[in-house]
Amino acid sequence: MTPPAEGRVLRIAGGSYEVELEDGVLECVLAGRLKQGRGDRIAVGDRVRVERLEEGASRITEILPRQSKLARRSVEAEREQVIVANLDQLGAVFATERPEPDLAMLDRLLVVAELNGLDAFVVANKVDLAPAEGRFVPQRSAGYEVVATSALEGTGLDRLRDRLRDRTTALAGPSGAGKTSLLNAMLPHVERRVGDVSDRAGRGRHTTVNATLLPLPGGGYVADTPGLQFLELWELSPDQLAAAFPEFRPLLGTCRFNDCRHVEEPGCAIREALERGDVYERRYRSYRALLEEAEERSRPW
Repeated sequence: MTPPAEGRVLRIAGGSYEVELEDGVLECVLAGRLKQGRGDRIAVGDRVRVERLEEGASRITEILPRQSKLARRSVEAEREQVIVANLDQLGAVFATERPEPDLAMLDRLLVVAELNGLDAFVVANKVDLAPAEGRFVPQRSAGYEVVATSALEGTGLDRLRDRLRDRTTALAGPSGAGKTSLLNAMLPHVERRVGDVSDRAGRGRHTTVNATLLPLPGGGYVADTPGLQFLELWELSPDQLAAAFPEFRPLLGTCRFNDCRHVEEPGCAIREALERGDVYERRYRSYRALLEEAEERSRPW
């Protein structure tokens, strides 16, 4: 048996873990003690230690501490579901049309990035159907770069490659926004199945079931993630929320009351900025919706 080697989880399928090591990729299983502990919580992107056994099999013996994550509240249980671990940045992929961009969902994704210390940018995809100009203006005003792309026509792919190079990035967004089509256009050697958009509902059909971390030819990694139909934040503190909106940050600490929630309190600097037009109503509505959700979850039952 050789000494443990450190690697990165690229893909999880059932009880099998695809781990990239310095000398190649191994299919691994979990050591018994991890199955009894936090084995079901291993995520794509996790750094792990792998032990090669004499009979040719390999097993994960240790999960190393995470530096960052993209996570949400699990649909099935009251726990955190980590979609991808150890990211540098998040690319929020939304179509300009088909499906119509859900700006509330976009703001949720950007808040997740801010709370986890991730750089974030918006990918305005399908500009062959509708232009990016005039869309995502509130997010652009908040300081987020908007990269306009079309997987069909190749528009903006060079800019997107530059943004991904030498970094670990999750591309996340609703089903049908074109994440997988963008990856197929940028990585033709890794052909992934593409879904279509329902004519009746205008929503995309799921094609990516589990997140997969793909090495990029020029350096770095990109994660193709499952289409998000919901994004309920895990452990969202009402006190942390305002700081997750970059346009609010210069105003924090300047309200009349130190414990201002920026809802109805007099002398609120953020609401005054809203009235002046310095803060977009669309973004403020997202803040209020998330604040209500966070306060509801923080109430003792």
